[in-house]
Amino acid sequence: MQQAVRNKENKELKKIDLPDAIFKAPVRKQLLFDVVQMYLGNRRQGDAKAKWRWEVAGSTRKIYKQKGTGQARHGGIRANIFVGGGVAHPPRTRDWTHSVPSEAKKQALISALSMKAEEKKMVVVEDIDCKGIKTKPMVAQLKKWEVEKGLIVVDTYNDTLNRSVRNIRNVACVTASSLNAMDLMQTDWAVFTEKAVGKLLERLQ
Repeated sequence: MQQAVRNKENKELKKIDLPDAIFKAPVRKQLLFDVVQMYLGNRRQGDAKAKWRWEVAGSTRKIYKQKGTGQARHGGIRANIFVGGGVAHPPRTRDWTHSVPSEAKKQALISALSMKAEEKKMVVVEDIDCKGIKTKPMVAQLKKWEVEKGLIVVDTYNDTLNRSVRNIRNVACVTASSLNAMDLMQTDWAVFTEKAVGKLLERLQ
């Protein structure tokens, strides 16, 4: 497939050839789901914990006699209906991390790229010049490219660019080497620099 390369004024400079095997591949939705679930699960801390009844500190003495009080039949002060008592079905610490094969991650990324290309939600730009850490010029530049909620993909980490876009709502910046399927699934638009496309093709081919 061919993709236009645009300049700062959103004018087409040229067209580049992108391999159909990466940008026109079948979209494997189940694979995308599995990989995104993996990334989300690996982010979870899994340290939520509450105590069972037997873990709570407190006396095991029967709090009052079984019959004749007109109250419920309680065996101990650590019951879950009392303040400070245990929890009936408490959350426990758990490791949510799991992995999928590296080839599955690669194919999921290809599916996500193909989805963006199919939806025409992908923009390739000549370069992104960022003179100083300034958010306002970046907002104006994204508007020229008609991008609101977008992911900027560059070839190498650029601290100035990263700090310029981090305060823009729904906009993030990543490198081509760290791009994954979930990054693309979480955003509407993908903005690639021409060099980033080259790095991405080296990685996936």
